Amino acid sequence: MLTSENVISSIPHSREAEEALLGSVLINPDIFAENGLSAQAFYIHRHQFIWQAFQSLKDKARAIDSLTVCEELDLAGQLEEIGGPAFLTALLNQVPTTLNADDYAAIVREHHTRRLLLATANEIARLSYSGDMGVSEMIAQAGEILRRVSEQVSAPEQVVDVTDVASVLYDKALERSEQARDGKPISSRRIATGLLDVDTLLKGGLRPGSLNLIAGRPGQGKSSWMQTVALAAAENGKRVGFFSLEMAREELAARLLSASSGLDANLITEGLLAESQWEAFITALEGMHSGRLFISDSASLTPANLRAQAWQMQSRHGLDLLVVDYLQLMRPGIRLGNREQEVAHCSRELKILAGELKIPVLAAAQLSRASEIRAEKEPQLSDLRESGALENDADVVMFIWRPDLSSNVSRLKVAKHRGGPVGNANLHFNARLTRFANLKKGTQNEVDLDS
Repeated sequence: MLTSENVISSIPHSREAEEALLGSVLINPDIFAENGLSAQAFYIHRHQFIWQAFQSLKDKARAIDSLTVCEELDLAGQLEEIGGPAFLTALLNQVPTTLNADDYAAIVREHHTRRLLLATANEIARLSYSGDMGVSEMIAQAGEILRRVSEQVSAPEQVVDVTDVASVLYDKALERSEQARDGKPISSRRIATGLLDVDTLLKGGLRPGSLNLIAGRPGQGKSSWMQTVALAAAENGKRVGFFSLEMAREELAARLLSASSGLDANLITEGLLAESQWEAFITALEGMHSGRLFISDSASLTPANLRAQAWQMQSRHGLDLLVVDYLQLMRPGIRLGNREQEVAHCSRELKILAGELKIPVLAAAQLSRASEIRAEKEPQLSDLRESGALENDADVVMFIWRPDLSSNVSRLKVAKHRGGPVGNANLHFNARLTRFANLKKGTQNEVDLDS
C-alpha cells in the first residue's frame, strides 16, 4: 500500500548528502562559494534554512561558523525549527571528510534536477490534457518549460582571475606562432564563406557562437548567398544544417546541386538532363553524399522545433553551421502581444542557440521598402523589418543588393560587426545557377573597409 511516507521517501533526495555538505561548509566555509547551489537545491526544509543562513552571512561579509549560523537562524525565527544548536553540532559529525564536498554537492544537484524534471513532467501533462491550444503550440510550450529547467540546473559561470584567461590566450598565440614558424597551416574555428572579400571583412569567416544576418529585399539573392556559404562550408569538411521555410526540400536540393554542378536547377528538377550533363550531375550528387549537409523544409518552424532538431544533429552527426531561411517566417510557438515581439523572440532564441551550440547561426532577414524609396538604394540598419531587436541581437548584419540590375555584380555590405570592421565587397552573381562567386581579376573587386 502506498502511504504518505512512501511517497515522500520516493521523491529524489539524499538526506545524507545534504547533511554532509552542510557540515562541510561549517568546517570549511570556502566550500559554500565553490559549488554554486541555491537553497532550493535542498529537499529537506531545515537544510534549506541553513543554506539560506550561509548565504545571508556571506552577503553581510560575515564569517560562517556554528555560532554565527545559530545567530542568523535565530534572527530569522528558524533556529528552533531546525532543531536548535544541537542539530548544527550533529551536522559536524556527519561529515566523513570535507575533501569529498564536491561529490556531496553533485549528489544534491542531481536529485534537485530529478525533482525539477518530475515537476516539469506534471506541468507538461497538464498542458497535454488542456484543450486550449494546438499540438504544435503545446510542443513549443513544453520546449520552453524544459529550457527553463535546463537554465535552473546549469552550473553558474565561475568568476576567474583574468590572468588565468590571459594564460589560455598566450598558449593559443604561442601554438599558432610555432605553426607559422614550421610552415604548418594555422587552424581556425571560424567558418569561411568561400567568398574571399567577404571573409576579409569578417576576419576569416563566421565566428562560433555568433548570430549573423544577411538581409535584403526580395529577389536580391539572400537565399542564394546562404546556399553558396553552406556549400563552401560543406566542401571544407564542415557539417551544415540548412532550414528553409519557403522552399520545399526538392527545390532546395536542386538549387544546391545546380550551384555545385553548374547545371540549370530547372533541368535537374524536371529530370531533363542531356547525356553530356550526367557526369557533372553525378559528381555533384556524390559530393552531397558526404554526410556534411542536412536540409529541412519545415514551413511552421519554431525556435523550440529548431533547437530540438539542431541538438539532434549535433549529437548524431556533429554540427558546425546552422542556416535559417528566413527569420521572419519563423513562428514563435508561444503567445505574444504583437508581430514585433514575435520576431524579437525568434531573433533572441537564435542568438541563444548559437551560444549553446557554440557554432555560428546564419539567418536571412527581410528589409522594409525604405531602401527602394531612397535614390541610392543602399540598405541601412533602420530598414530591418518588424523588429529593432534584430540589430541588437545580431553580431553581424550584412546587406545584399544589386546596384545595377542589368549587371551581374552584387554588393555585400557589412553594416554591423561586433568586434570587427564594417565595409563593402563586390561579388559576382550567377542568376541561372543562383550562386555567388569572387569577381575575376580585372574587375572591380576591392574591399572598402571602415574600421
